[in-house]
Amino acid sequence: PSAAPVSSQYLGTLKVLEDKSVQKNTTEFEKADSLRAAVYQNWLEKKKVFLKELKKNEQKKAENLKSNTEKKDAVKREEAIASFEAWKKKKGREAKKLNEKKKLEELQRKKVAEQNEEKTEAAQKAFEKWKERKLEYLREKNRKEKQSERIRKKKEEELIAEKKRDSLSAVEKWNEKKEEFVKQKKEEKIRERRKQEMQQAEKEEKSKKALEEYEKWLEKKERREQLEKKKKKKLQAVHGDEVSSPWSPP
Repeated sequence: PSAAPVSSQYLGTLKVLEDKSVQKNTTEFEKADSLRAAVYQNWLEKKKVFLKELKKNEQKKAENLKSNTEKKDAVKREEAIASFEAWKKKKGREAKKLNEKKKLEELQRKKVAEQNEEKTEAAQKAFEKWKERKLEYLREKNRKEKQSERIRKKKEEELIAEKKRDSLSAVEKWNEKKEEFVKQKKEEKIRERRKQEMQQAEKEEKSKKALEEYEKWLEKKERREQLEKKKKKKLQAVHGDEVSSPWSPP
């Protein structure tokens, strides 16, 4: 049977079930059709319940998903807030450290400035002391120079007086010195002449010895040459009559 008659039968049966004045004396075919209609009706009811439950579950999943998403967003917001607070605390610590560093640098600058000021004051005091010592030194030097000048003038005056006193015997002393100088020159000339004579004698002695050595060398050379000549003559005497072969084996 086709689907159309079955469908019409199900619809007709449903109408029959809705009718309260249905007859009890139906045929077996109608009973079976009614049973199938009841099963179909039961399946429709279960399907409605299943779809309703499915929709309810989907709504619940959607709500859970939304709740989880909201929780995740809340966690992210909390993490972001915590991260921002941590960053703010870190920046606060860094700012505090930077402030402390600036304070320390300022203290160091002040300390260096104070030390430089102290050094400048100490240098100024040292310069003042040096200037005082320099002035004292110059005064003392001027005093000593004047004293030295007075002593020098006094010595010059004494020397002039002494020269005047010694002027009478100056010529006599000069003559004595002159004679002594001439005597020394004569002695030096004598010593120089003796030295030259000794050098000449040594030179002649060396030339004499050199000549003797040369003569001995010549004599030895002549004897050596004579021996060489004798040896050559003997060799010529031994080998002179021998005629060399025109061909000699290798």
